[in-house]
Amino acid sequence: MSLGTPARRMPIPEDVRDFLGDLLGKPVSVTKASKVDFSKEPDKFVTGLYVDDKNRLIGACITDISLAATTGAALAMMPAAVAKEAVEAGKLEEGLRDNFYEVVNIMSRLLNGPSVPHLRLTDLVDGVPQDVLDLVEKAKGRKHYDVTVVGYAGGGMGLVGA
Repeated sequence: MSLGTPARRMPIPEDVRDFLGDLLGKPVSVTKASKVDFSKEPDKFVTGLYVDDKNRLIGACITDISLAATTGAALAMMPAAVAKEAVEAGKLEEGLRDNFYEVVNIMSRLLNGPSVPHLRLTDLVDGVPQDVLDLVEKAKGRKHYDVTVVGYAGGGMGLVGA
């Protein structure tokens, strides 16, 4: 009798806080947030797509543009004004985008574990694609966080894992 695949452990706010604080080298505050309906105004988000070894979508890191810009700027020690400009423009310029890609790539460590299929970042896309919206509805694991990085605006993040 097969027991099936165990549910992916979703990180608690303190795990995310410690992880981002260490990565960015700045104090970070993370609290649990209410569920977000990503299908409303999907263009306000940036999504990291996580796949398994067979290239099947099994996870996502969805952030609003403000948090994507904040973490991208903080990683490279860019001034908060750079993040603010990206938020006002509604998109990440190449440098911020590359930095945020690295944040989301390293963040996959929070979703991996010994008893669940390994996931890895495959792409970073603007908005929330339909296949991610479908995953959000059926995923076993889903958490939402409000994140503030000292000296920056911060924003919201959702982690999803099948």
